[in-house]
Amino acid sequence: MRSFSLLYLFIIVFFLLGCEEKQDIHHGEAGFITQFVGKDQVLIGDVIYSITSDTKISAASGESLNQDELQLGMKIQPYYIGAMEESFPAKAKAKLLRVLTDDTSMKESVMIINVLQQLKRSEDEHFIVTNVERADQTYIMNVMKRSNVDIGFTLTVDAETFEILFMEA
Repeated sequence: MRSFSLLYLFIIVFFLLGCEEKQDIHHGEAGFITQFVGKDQVLIGDVIYSITSDTKISAASGESLNQDELQLGMKIQPYYIGAMEESFPAKAKAKLLRVLTDDTSMKESVMIINVLQQLKRSEDEHFIVTNVERADQTYIMNVMKRSNVDIGFTLTVDAETFEILFMEA
């Protein structure tokens, strides 16, 4: 009887050890890389995504990319696992970072780089870009300084020259 109990206990332990906790993959909001936070974190929109050895990075075509190929301004479709930390900026563990390479995304990436260069007054100044929309001959963007997230502003940017036309608090 005791050997039967041990066998039963062994089977239960075996199945419990073999069961892997499955974490759901969540679809994050597409946005632009506006800051590299430390070595293994990237700010996309208003979320800091941690990059781990399990994180896959790819082009929209499916081509695998390395972490060092990520660049400021790239438009990214993020996917994350686990819960998103409710902080500002929010934090999540990246499962997949897909670099969007269609013509519109590439043009928007160049625009973001130009706008960030126009806004930056020092190397330590960083921005959170929460929304970018195309409207006729302009882009309308919602932006916040990382150092003072209480003050956000809306930018109107020329769609051809990427020059900031108007800034509204």
